[in-house]
Amino acid sequence: MTTPVALTQPLPDVARLRSRQQMAMECARCARYLGAKGRVLGDVRHLGLPFRLWVCAPGCQPVGSTVPNA
Repeated sequence: MTTPVALTQPLPDVARLRSRQQMAMECARCARYLGAKGRVLGDVRHLGLPFRLWVCAPGCQPVGSTVPNA
């Protein structure tokens, strides 16, 4: 079982993520390719569907459309 890396940080708004970020092919924060190094950021629901968001590293910085709403 994996432990989410973002226990105190807000999760990105799934509606603002690109489809590759929603499908865990790219980091949900910085949009870099994940490969085998991804870590679970957290689970969210969007339009009634569950999504598991992944990040490349715990400290990666959000860019562009991945910035969560304040």
